[in-house]
Amino acid sequence: MVYTLYIAGTRFSGKTALCLGLYNSFNEMGIRVGYFKPIGQGYKMVEGRYIDPDVTMMKDVIGLKEPIEELCPVVLGSRYLDLISKDYESLRTRVMESYEKVKKDKDILIIEAAQTPERLFCSNLDVATLSKEFGSKVILSVKGDDDTCADKALLYNNYMVQRGVDVLGVIINFVPFQQLERMRGVVSEILCKCKVNIYGVVPDHRELTLPTVQDVVNSLEAEVLAGKGGMDRIVDNYLVGAMSPEAAMSWLRRSVDKAFITGGDRADLILMALETKPSAIILTGNIYPSAQVISSAESKGIPLLLVTDDTFTTVTKLEPLDGRIVPIPMSTRKIQLTRKIMSEYIDWKNILEGYVDFKTRNK
Repeated sequence: MVYTLYIAGTRFSGKTALCLGLYNSFNEMGIRVGYFKPIGQGYKMVEGRYIDPDVTMMKDVIGLKEPIEELCPVVLGSRYLDLISKDYESLRTRVMESYEKVKKDKDILIIEAAQTPERLFCSNLDVATLSKEFGSKVILSVKGDDDTCADKALLYNNYMVQRGVDVLGVIINFVPFQQLERMRGVVSEILCKCKVNIYGVVPDHRELTLPTVQDVVNSLEAEVLAGKGGMDRIVDNYLVGAMSPEAAMSWLRRSVDKAFITGGDRADLILMALETKPSAIILTGNIYPSAQVISSAESKGIPLLLVTDDTFTTVTKLEPLDGRIVPIPMSTRKIQLTRKIMSEYIDWKNILEGYVDFKTRNK
């Protein structure tokens, strides 16, 4: 029999990072461990079907042998109800058949949930229903950016318990450093009083989930006009330049690790933005800038990216990068960081004890 851990939680709360960290920790101990994501979320069509970027990352970084369609049998687009209403039974069958294949020869199977626990509640393909089908223990991850994370954790925990799910506990993830003591003290204490186990309070490691300029280039299929040496810079936010240079300057000076988005014909804005040392400048509309702009960007080592899309489409394409681990070009560094997180901030040994008890009972 296989011991299954279902990692669920709020949107962009570090579920994939936890899966990666747990996988590496168990794998290094000689445990045969697998990964599975029954319900994925796709943003791009590849060969006529959506591909979940988290699953692609896990397969590439870890080197999973199973085909992508087994690791993630159902991938939804943003408008998924039409598909579900027409094809519910076959989708459920596909999930269960893939689960049976992926769990073979595994001691532990780490299952990553959809974006939120209630996703596909209308079709009985939500976390509560599937976790009981798989016989899984559930670990909830919530983003600890403010006090509301306590309410979200308690809401999901109680909902799962009432549905008969075995919830191990909660991990408060991506906590800003100025909120750490509050999460470890006030918030954790409140949750413990409500009989919710806390399995870790993890500080926000920006370099784990923030995209690099290279990730932006890949997502936008951009042409790099200058600054190719800055592809590993982190991009924390985006600023659209649709204002005067004077108005833009105050925003640019306050933004750290930003990418500036504007048209290639706005030489005044671009030259001014270059002085504030952004992570990158993205030029929309396929409008090539002047030689002066390219030369200035190259001399400052700031990547200058050209895309064919308009500004709105460009911003829309960047949305899926928010809060995701991307494997290129820093996969080794990110794997090392997940190991550090597991060892320092998460009670993974207590998680492991559940597996030991499971093995003892099923000898």
